[in-house]
Amino acid sequence: MSFNAAINEPALGFLVDPVGISVSCRSDALLRQTLVALRAQRALDIVDYPGTAGRAPLLVAYGASVAEWGILLREEPVSQAATSCAPVATLCTLLARLADQRDFDGTVFAEVALALRAAHAPGKARTPAWRVPGGLAPWQCERAIAWMEQHLDASFTSDDVAALFGMSAGHFTRAFRITQGVSPRQWILRRRVERAKRLLADPAVALSHVALCCGFSEQSHFTRVFNRIVGVPPGAWRRRLEPHGSPA
Repeated sequence: MSFNAAINEPALGFLVDPVGISVSCRSDALLRQTLVALRAQRALDIVDYPGTAGRAPLLVAYGASVAEWGILLREEPVSQAATSCAPVATLCTLLARLADQRDFDGTVFAEVALALRAAHAPGKARTPAWRVPGGLAPWQCERAIAWMEQHLDASFTSDDVAALFGMSAGHFTRAFRITQGVSPRQWILRRRVERAKRLLADPAVALSHVALCCGFSEQSHFTRVFNRIVGVPPGAWRRRLEPHGSPA
């Protein structure tokens, strides 16, 4: 089946918000517009999964309000389907069955959709396709990371992130460490340092301003953290960026 043939067939579509973990249904003209836009951006994959070929193609798109990437799921006879791996086929089948239900749990659908994204295209997601025993669910990990990314310039604690899921700070910290290999605090500090490196590339930006933009209340704290993680103070790292110099 060609892409153009698939695009003209009636199909259901769902937009999955990885941060808010919400799902909205799309159909008719809006669905077709989304398909065309994703294809134009080269941000659409077509995945065949084994079945009876009785279901119409199903679009699962990802984005907060506008689709940024998507997968078009097509059910094909077992002999013709060519999925990349068994987990992908299983997740496609599960999503199709959820879509068949008149009333389904949007959180469950979103979690399965995020697992499909991770299993099908690991480079597009920073979370595992399956829940690690004792760790966060894929959608929880992705939501936590997205929230922390959005608040890197502010002061917050593990309690604030844990509250997104109704967890205690201790439970969240343990689950996050199991999933990511580092504690939330370590992850936050490393991300703040990465942001600081980008800002330090502009010699006109004062170190004190870089510290504030990266969530450090004091320049001295910023300097200590940067020096511990990078191995040199931010001022010395910036000097490496000057002509004829480059950071390690």
